[in-house]
Amino acid sequence: MRVAGSTRLPLSGGMSDDQKIATRLVLNFPGFEKTDSEAQLGRLLYSANGSGKAWGFVSERTETVHEGDSHFTAAGFLTSGDGWQTETRVVQFRWNDIVHGYEFAPFPAGFLRSLGKFLHFFTDGTVKRYLQASWRYFGFTIYPFLVCFAFAFLAGGFFHFVLSHAGLAGWILWAVLLPLTLLLTLMFCRWPGEKLYIPMTIADWGFARDMIERANPEIEARFAEFGKETAREIEISRHDEIVIVGHSFGAVWAVEALARALRDNPELLAGKQLTFLALGSSIAKIALAPDAQWMRDSVAVAAGQKNLFWHEIQTKDDFIAFYKAEPFKILGLNRPADFRLQRIRFSEGIGKKRYRAIRKSMYRTHRQYILHYDKRVLFDTMLRLFGPISARHLATLSKPGETGL
Repeated sequence: MRVAGSTRLPLSGGMSDDQKIATRLVLNFPGFEKTDSEAQLGRLLYSANGSGKAWGFVSERTETVHEGDSHFTAAGFLTSGDGWQTETRVVQFRWNDIVHGYEFAPFPAGFLRSLGKFLHFFTDGTVKRYLQASWRYFGFTIYPFLVCFAFAFLAGGFFHFVLSHAGLAGWILWAVLLPLTLLLTLMFCRWPGEKLYIPMTIADWGFARDMIERANPEIEARFAEFGKETAREIEISRHDEIVIVGHSFGAVWAVEALARALRDNPELLAGKQLTFLALGSSIAKIALAPDAQWMRDSVAVAAGQKNLFWHEIQTKDDFIAFYKAEPFKILGLNRPADFRLQRIRFSEGIGKKRYRAIRKSMYRTHRQYILHYDKRVLFDTMLRLFGPISARHLATLSKPGETGL
């Protein structure tokens, strides 16, 4: 169903009280990004008002609280529309300092360490599982490998030509050729590789391997902190609904935090209305690895909650996600009792010029899940976080795969 002209939300017409939201708690887990909590919250406000131009609402931040050395920031938002107001408490979790440890590691030592960890995904059978689950994600996985191979081929070909014409041959040629090829390949990976996201992508894979193997104490400490804060926020919440948002790698942090909270208190969700919103999720990236049984166990704990609605949103536009792969099926786990897999198209929600711009970068495209839309579409994340309709009800207003209102 599409509505032309009016920006009024479908708030009337037989909606029950549990579909109308006056207060909402959002636990927001970001992906592999260098930005801190304050920048993330600023982007949320900007995106909320961006979507508000299409829907006819305005959002403002009412307060911001950061507790000491914690790695999360709480902020209040008030959103007003035609005859309604919704208060949203956002707890913005952050792990950008951990990202910095991988992205800003000294080059080339840090790059080579992460490169070795990346290659482990090929040797332990994980990449084969990616191919079985989603050929598009397999393509994303081998992308940096192919680029690095191309750089090595160009570097090797160049030096072989130069050294051969200089009269070198046999073992002497190779003794000189190999280190020079390695050096130039690394220079290519730095530039123009940076323009092709090679250092960033390899750092991402290095982080993923450390997470799988539980090799980084900082990751383990952050898991514990996020789990405790998630438990505390849910326990004291008296909001009309709770939405846990995990974008990309954020979905991994989110599901582990929720699972830890539930292990400590199995009755945590009693009487709560909770939606787990997975946007371009990287859960399978971790959970498909043979050594990540702990992740599969955590997904099973979260998915087994009867009061939880799991909403998975995917798009063909996004190469950095498991498009058309049902997470529970490929992991060999039972579906949640209340589960929805929705496939969308970004082009239906944003203008042609902006769509063409974001498509120039797979990372900008991947980020669109958590940005505003120019048109009224039901998969608008900002509508779910700040609007007057429950995230669960919004998900049921269109059939899987359909977009628009």
